[in-house]
Amino acid sequence: MWWIAKPFDGLKASWLIQVDRELRERGFQSMLPMITDGESWILTPFIQGKTCNYNNVSEVIRMIHTLAFFHQAGRYLKTPPQSGAAFLLIHRLQRRLQKFYQILTRADQIEDQRLRDLLTEAGTNFYLDGIKAWERLEQIPFREWVEHERMQHMLAHRDLASHNWMMDQAGRLWLIDFETADYDAQVGDLWQMTMRILAANQFPDQGLETVLQAYQSVRPLKPVEKEILACLFLFPNEFFREMIGLVERKRGYEIKASYPYLKQIAANRKKWKKQIAQFLYW
Repeated sequence: MWWIAKPFDGLKASWLIQVDRELRERGFQSMLPMITDGESWILTPFIQGKTCNYNNVSEVIRMIHTLAFFHQAGRYLKTPPQSGAAFLLIHRLQRRLQKFYQILTRADQIEDQRLRDLLTEAGTNFYLDGIKAWERLEQIPFREWVEHERMQHMLAHRDLASHNWMMDQAGRLWLIDFETADYDAQVGDLWQMTMRILAANQFPDQGLETVLQAYQSVRPLKPVEKEILACLFLFPNEFFREMIGLVERKRGYEIKASYPYLKQIAANRKKWKKQIAQFLYW
């Protein structure tokens, strides 16, 4: 058997091993086995299979079900939180909004003409969408809920890109790469993954309803989570994330792949807002 070795802070590795043990005791088995040297490495077995695809409806439903089972098993864990300051959902949203504003205000200094033109054309509208979403979040118990989830040891993955889902040759689904996992608001995972799925499929009719029904068939959302989701869905996270990644030349962001995706998101802005408006009446 081949193993994949990843560098980890020793304390983070120990914490993750304890969390992994608790999840397995509660019946969640869709994480790869992990071993650590207790200092700086975590090893997981290499999967013979493929990366999942957010454009494949049957795979999407399975992934959403698995995420819901992961969240269900990851509630009220006994493992103490990691030491140090926590970079929670509310902090990440605020930071992303601030970063996008900084990029928007210096759009004329961006070297790539395509990004400069797209920011000039669509950036202000998306920024105002973000401000509106943030203002709504401030009017509901968002901060209190995030802090509650943290204190009650609710586990969130926090990086639900499609490449963090794998399917082996036997058709078994695996959720991988837990470097970013921490105690945080689980609704943030559902929001992040839902928006990526919808954007990848150009916001299909009934897409939002399909995803949320699949999740709630396993783990029903609380009223406060639905209220938070309604606000989060107004936040243009995908546009912000991709644009920031390209402008700041972050690892994993390439103009060849990300620019068409950004153009697609901008072109579908009205469809996105229409779907979110429908969700507000659920």
